[in-house]
Amino acid sequence: MKNTCLEVLNQAVEKLRSEGVDRPRTNAELLLGAVLNVPKIELYLDRNLILTSQQIEKYSYFIQERISGRPLQYIIGSTEFYGLEFKVNESVLIPRPETETLVEEMIERLKNHPSPKIIDIGTGSGAIAISLAKNLNSAYIFATDISADALNVAKDNARMNKAEDQIEFLFGDLFEPLQNRQLEGKIDCVVSNPPYLSQEEFDHLPKDVRDYEPVVALKSGQEGISFHKRIIEGAVDFLKRDGILSLEMGLGQARQVAAFLEEFDKFKHVEIKKDLGGIERIVIAIKT
Repeated sequence: MKNTCLEVLNQAVEKLRSEGVDRPRTNAELLLGAVLNVPKIELYLDRNLILTSQQIEKYSYFIQERISGRPLQYIIGSTEFYGLEFKVNESVLIPRPETETLVEEMIERLKNHPSPKIIDIGTGSGAIAISLAKNLNSAYIFATDISADALNVAKDNARMNKAEDQIEFLFGDLFEPLQNRQLEGKIDCVVSNPPYLSQEEFDHLPKDVRDYEPVVALKSGQEGISFHKRIIEGAVDFLKRDGILSLEMGLGQARQVAAFLEEFDKFKHVEIKKDLGGIERIVIAIKT
């Protein structure tokens, strides 16, 4: 049998399927596309292409890595979010489609603002900050993270997406890097997709998430909303009057966070927004 593109692809699909990997064809296509550096459609247009031994060896390694549980995005080294390409590795959480709901909401609310100042807490790969910068050309964003490795990835992504002039990446815990910057009362929007999994939820995660993605970006104490509370308390000092706070959260947490905001009595117009899957995903509030 010749090692044509289509033959190698179909063999990989069967192997992934037999090992119980979800969406085996999609995985096989994306991994082979990464090896050959071509889009999916090219795999079928050039189906009779003979792969070199080096290409086959690399592809076999990728397939085995996927079978072992390593996330597809980490194997490829990149993923798409809000129409942009992002570098990802084990230092950062893989951006999820549900987070696009937060980005869309903030773009809609800030699109007519002449020059919004935004804080992105726990920026990770920089997906939220960079997506906002690319869609709000006059925005300036302060993006913080407690992981220096994550910030290095985020800076690479900002350069890759030509957004580095709009974002300042800062190392430290939550708002701590922003202290003594004279930003109190000057921020138009605080956004965050903080860790929101309880210990029990973390223990029941799929292997490819639990064993590979950074724990610091996933787990948040016993109840899962401890970071949300800290961000809410910290945002009060930085937001302008009528400034926007927008937080992402996990299944079943939105009403807890909304109740905390209402009891906190520093915010008004608390809203819950659903993601495309119908899950209450985002809580938005306005500073009084």
